[in-house]
Amino acid sequence: MTQQRDVEQEQVVDVGQGSDVYLESLNANGVNYVFINSGTDTFPIQESIAKYQSQGRRVPEVILCLDEEVAMSAAHGYYMVSGKPQVLLVHVDAGTMQVGGAIHNAQRGRAGMVFCAGRAPYTFDGELPGGKSMNIHWLQEQIDQAAGVRPFTKWDYEIRRPETIQQVMQRAFQLAGSEPAGPVYVSLPREVLMAPVETARMPAASRFAPLSPGYPSPEALEQAAEILARAQKPLIVTSQAGRNPKTLGHMVELAELIGAQVIGDRVSLGFPTSHPSYVGRSGHQQIREADALLLVDCDVPWIPSLAKPRPDARVITIDQDPLKASMPMHLFPSDLLIQASSSEAVPALTFEVRKKMGTSETTAASERRAALGEASRQRRQALTSDAEAASSSVPILPQWLAHCIGEALGDEDMVLDETVTNADYVSAYIQRSQPNTMFASGGSSLGWALGAALGAKLAAPERRSVALVGDGAFVYGCPTSALWAADKHNIPFLTVIFNNQTHFATKRAMLGAYPQSVSQDTNNFVGMELFPSPEYAVLAESCRAYGEKVEDPAQVAAALRRGIERVDAGQAAVIDVRLQRP
Repeated sequence: MTQQRDVEQEQVVDVGQGSDVYLESLNANGVNYVFINSGTDTFPIQESIAKYQSQGRRVPEVILCLDEEVAMSAAHGYYMVSGKPQVLLVHVDAGTMQVGGAIHNAQRGRAGMVFCAGRAPYTFDGELPGGKSMNIHWLQEQIDQAAGVRPFTKWDYEIRRPETIQQVMQRAFQLAGSEPAGPVYVSLPREVLMAPVETARMPAASRFAPLSPGYPSPEALEQAAEILARAQKPLIVTSQAGRNPKTLGHMVELAELIGAQVIGDRVSLGFPTSHPSYVGRSGHQQIREADALLLVDCDVPWIPSLAKPRPDARVITIDQDPLKASMPMHLFPSDLLIQASSSEAVPALTFEVRKKMGTSETTAASERRAALGEASRQRRQALTSDAEAASSSVPILPQWLAHCIGEALGDEDMVLDETVTNADYVSAYIQRSQPNTMFASGGSSLGWALGAALGAKLAAPERRSVALVGDGAFVYGCPTSALWAADKHNIPFLTVIFNNQTHFATKRAMLGAYPQSVSQDTNNFVGMELFPSPEYAVLAESCRAYGEKVEDPAQVAAALRRGIERVDAGQAAVIDVRLQRP
């Protein structure tokens, strides 16, 4: 006899106006927070939230951010930890554009979110509730409000009738959460939000869920397994495999099985940085020498002008988005392009590889593992020696700061890394082995980590959230907005500034392009010096966070402990460490 399964049905709910239907859509999709920077177009939603709160009805908690970029980065951070798309609400065209580079980061970091904005009213002579009532309502209306963010979103839509709000929002959540996940954009005219609605038929969210993870074909798995089982110098490259926490263990199992070296960037921790197979964030020599490369959830596996695989190397790609269609020129050779979820493909591939490995392959892999273990031991020993040698250097050296941070943090602490030119030190000295303990934005727009640390802490309130930033990234991160929100909403997180008082990414790039430069000869690096540095600790204190400036290397560890103690007590903290200027 066929067993009957309960099927979730649509619900009819009593509402009063369009904005109530909007809230019910968030409730139906389990939204816990709305990250908001409001305006004269969003107040119907805010009124509905107040009404629901007064009636004791469920409603997401509002996280007010003084800057839209912080709000979007917080939604990004929340998604990275939880895997659940959340909601950002801003005002009209101005708020849409004010998210700035954060939407680039959300796109490239595959951060699912429903990005909502009000729309200037379209009636003006009293025809409908919510029509134009201020001069700015003419100024804010654009021919195509979504145009500015359309290249960065998966889908956009303007809600035109109150009767369709629930369907549009369900479509938005479904698309935002389907891999490759990313932001979608919904604009909300004020007349629609204020339109009277008595009841709404809410779709059953479970029946409009995101796509199930893709599974690779058996033929592709067999071909990939044959390549990896026979490889003598296998290399695994990843940057976002840790999006599914379960993948981390499977990646370790596969690397150990074939004795592979692993290059792993830190967008989401896809491989433990403490493992002997891990060789760093990048490896030109490893790329050049490998005879088989497995690319797992990796946007840019190598930089061809610096290093590329040898002509006879076999390349296998596993990714939900292997063609990177949103990147106009993305052309890396691959013998097998497997469109699938790494959480499904990697364990299945490991199973197939194990079947194909004979005695000689198993012995060779064991020898490679032993060699990697010895190389890792020597590398760790060298890192420790370098840190000890730097322990008394004044000004403070970045390797000493990274070493001290690594000693201070717990295994479960979440690290949001935006140190840019010091990221290699962070990767080397701050070892992470647990899922969801190391993140980067996935994009290139600075200013992500502070907001992301807010969102990460909301998603995992029982764990510490730690933002590591350069001084440029700290400023771009709108620290007043981020620290104010941390105080107002009781979301304490620790920020450590690698303050080298220089736009070193620009300086380093210029020196690489112009080895014999006038800038270097005259020591005149135009527009790159951030000296004298602002007093960031004082800025932190103005937002009721703990702030401390550190210039003595002997005080770094103690300052970090004080910052952690304040965070654990419920206060955000900023430790501004003044480094040697490069």
